[in-house]
Amino acid sequence: MKRLVFSGILVFLLVLVATFPARVAYRLLAPADLQLSGIAGSMWNGSAAQGMAGGAYLTDISWRLIPKAIFSGELTYAVTARPASGNLAADVSIAATGSVIIENLVGNLPLDLAHPAFQANGISGDLDMRFRRLTIVDALPVSAEGILTVSNLYVRDLSAGVIGDFSAEFQANGGQITAVVDDVSGVIDISGEFIVEADRSYRLTGLVRARESAPPSIEQQLRFLGTPNNDGMRPFRFEGSL
Repeated sequence: MKRLVFSGILVFLLVLVATFPARVAYRLLAPADLQLSGIAGSMWNGSAAQGMAGGAYLTDISWRLIPKAIFSGELTYAVTARPASGNLAADVSIAATGSVIIENLVGNLPLDLAHPAFQANGISGDLDMRFRRLTIVDALPVSAEGILTVSNLYVRDLSAGVIGDFSAEFQANGGQITAVVDDVSGVIDISGEFIVEADRSYRLTGLVRARESAPPSIEQQLRFLGTPNNDGMRPFRFEGSL
């Protein structure tokens, strides 16, 4: 009889864990910068109609637990979502320390949806993401390995038209996030470096010049950067805080 009672309790606990409602888990465990609505399913396999994650608006959010990852001491989910335009998919792990590890991130969305600063400064384009691994601690990226590509970049203060396609290849570097920034095609030649420090400060530095095909407005704006070097490249520097 005791064995039957124990087996019954064990089955009940397994069913309870397997079907633990996503709405309850969200209320108990969700970080402050994650807001979801229209939640359905369980914390292991569920969905949300819409939400805000890191300031980005998403719809059609779904998650599915990857069981084999449990033995590593982390909860890992295969997650898909849709921003206002585009798609996102990644394997998202939640460590016991509270850090979030994003692997196999693949996504695309309009650049001006990625951060309010782009909209405020009249900057737009098509953003494509391919990250092998991205680690976030306290809502700050602390490690990144992958490539961002911006196509059809438009900068209101530089030109009335599209200025080209650009890429940034990220890698972890001694506690910093660094990325090599290059032009892929377009009317400007750029070579730069983007760095994010542990104190949330960032800086983008490098050299830039207008190509012969560039409209006169771009050359005129670049003159404000200072005297060009022997190759016609002018230095630039932008700094801020995340």
